[in-house]
Amino acid sequence: MDYVIWVLPSLKIDQTFIRCINRDTGEINFSWNGKPNIINNMPLLFEDTGTPVSIVNNWLIYLKSTKYRKQVNTQAQALLHYFYFLDKLNIKWDEMPIISRHKPTYQFSRHLQDSVKSGNLARTTANNYLGSVVNFYKFYLAKGYQFTNPPFNYEIAKVRLEGNHEYMRDNFIYVNTTDIRLNLPKNTCFGGVSRALIPLSDREWELVDDVCRVKCEVISNQNDKSISVKLSQEYRLTIALARYTGLRREELTTFRAKFVYKPSSEQLKSKYLIHTDGILISPKFGVNTKGSGSRTIEMPSELMINLHKYINSNRYIKRRKLFELNYPDEMDNPPLLITQTGHYYAPHTFNARWGEVRNTVRNRIPQFDHKFHNLRSTYAVSRLKELLNKGVKEGDALDYIQSVMGHKSRTTLLHYLKFCNEDIGANVIYEQALEIILKD
Repeated sequence: MDYVIWVLPSLKIDQTFIRCINRDTGEINFSWNGKPNIINNMPLLFEDTGTPVSIVNNWLIYLKSTKYRKQVNTQAQALLHYFYFLDKLNIKWDEMPIISRHKPTYQFSRHLQDSVKSGNLARTTANNYLGSVVNFYKFYLAKGYQFTNPPFNYEIAKVRLEGNHEYMRDNFIYVNTTDIRLNLPKNTCFGGVSRALIPLSDREWELVDDVCRVKCEVISNQNDKSISVKLSQEYRLTIALARYTGLRREELTTFRAKFVYKPSSEQLKSKYLIHTDGILISPKFGVNTKGSGSRTIEMPSELMINLHKYINSNRYIKRRKLFELNYPDEMDNPPLLITQTGHYYAPHTFNARWGEVRNTVRNRIPQFDHKFHNLRSTYAVSRLKELLNKGVKEGDALDYIQSVMGHKSRTTLLHYLKFCNEDIGANVIYEQALEIILKD
């Protein structure tokens, strides 16, 4: 059996179901009573037959409606992966033998661990998947669901407090946790740096740009055949925005058209639109930023011109009108990226198309293994190089990049700085190519 995630644009909950019989005709009528609460962009799990997986969907709806999670896409993907795994082994989700290693939760943990070691799954993804599955079972344990045996065991872990202050040193706290976890060796593939922070090299970006902007087509595997398909204008803009502004996926899908304007001739001379000429993104303006924070991002002026041309094109206007029909409450604040049916793009669709971009680049560089998120680190490292080459002090450059990227911690930026120091002169090529790359 296959499973699929469908994202509902809006879901009404908290209404009373009413069933009544018409005494005259004998017909049964159904209706809903009460004012509903509406959940937007609700991902739900379905079998390939169209049957909802209610045991999963109840938890996802709980996370959004009661825990007020802005996004539950990771949890939905985790349970999709988990239930597909259960189906392959012909195991029920609540089938808990007495021996731990035979329980589906522990078997799934081993499956994730093997997937990471084989290179088929990122460490962070595996940890997120396992954490979501554990929380899924905790939800039903809290509700009093009767398992034959517990899905996992609880234990107390001793955690050292890390801090710069004297009173925080050599102190410990004790936390309740489960005994189900991934036992993975320290990742040393990139010198201890997370794969998500590895930027594309100049050569790698050159090939990605050639695929996305110049050729505008990728190799897609369909029905065991490799065919060439066109990249949409919207996805090409998405690549440019991620590469030259460092926006995250959720920020890209909710980036608003009202942010776009036509730069003046004076603004074009400065190459980048920064500070008051930049763009303030915030949940207040409809952008799903990480941690619900606000920040002003910068944008190359040439990219802004391309965006301005796009939102005034017949293609965008047609999509915007469909969006206004689907989301009448948001008709005054449409997103920049709208599907051909007039809906928001789902963040995971960017990864799907990126997989096709990656496969196409691998024809030239077989070891190319970057994810979509690596465009963000590519922006950070390239911009840091540019600032340092212009003579900006290292501390000031880090402060600025931290501000425009919305990093709370300096640690990530110091990793970016390592890549800058490896080849500080490489940005000369970047500066010369910037205007050409952004012109379409």
